[in-house]
Amino acid sequence: MLQDDAGELTPVKLNPHLVTSDNALIVLDELNDVCWLWIGRNVNMPTRMHALRMSKSLRKSGYKIGITTIGMATSRIAEMNEKNDSDRKVTEDIAAFRVALQGKFGFEDKYLAFPGKAKEISEPIPGSPEAARAQVPRPEPKPAVELKPAAAEPELVSTPEPVPEPVAIPEAVPIAKPAPKLPGSLADRKTAFLLLATMKNADLVYTERFERNGKLGIKIEAPGTMVIEVITDGNDIIVSPADFGDTDDAARIKSEYESWVEKI
Repeated sequence: MLQDDAGELTPVKLNPHLVTSDNALIVLDELNDVCWLWIGRNVNMPTRMHALRMSKSLRKSGYKIGITTIGMATSRIAEMNEKNDSDRKVTEDIAAFRVALQGKFGFEDKYLAFPGKAKEISEPIPGSPEAARAQVPRPEPKPAVELKPAAAEPELVSTPEPVPEPVAIPEAVPIAKPAPKLPGSLADRKTAFLLLATMKNADLVYTERFERNGKLGIKIEAPGTMVIEVITDGNDIIVSPADFGDTDDAARIKSEYESWVEKI
């Protein structure tokens, strides 16, 4: 278990009591082949983004405890943002995560946890990838069949068949395929242009999704450059503040965004 505090990862002992609304945690679980990412409801945006970025990195390179590197190449990242606990998939992952933290564990090198009983090692938690693989029945071996030598067949004299005249096949005329339809709505494409313009003119960008008065929106924050809210309204998006802020970079972002949107 790794705790993310102000952009710094620190190993901590596996402890279900740390799963609170104020903490961001990463648990590298080789028993169930999952990288668990817990984001508490009260965790700020920079810490949330750092924890997500680090969980993706750890899934590739793992984390070293003593002489042991754990967590490399786990099958998936279970991202559990407590703010999204109304989502069925997030709720299922949170339930499976809490089950994984229960039970008795021993420790090596202070932080490397392992189940205290052999039975726990052989029985992954319900809903995990290992449990799904364990439920697939293996085919039973079929009994060997004794093969008998085939009886010799009489030799046949073949008569050559006449070669048919070649038939001309008309060349197929290619059928023009319709141009692929671009994904998303017009408002989605405008939002994508806005994000691209922001990322081209800012070194660090944070985003956060929200819902207000039945309409979806995102908050875009580029520290030192601008902080704006974007609300989807049909095929349009409403940006607040409309001038994007009073910095030169914000004005550049607004100009690039508007020039791209005119071409849609």
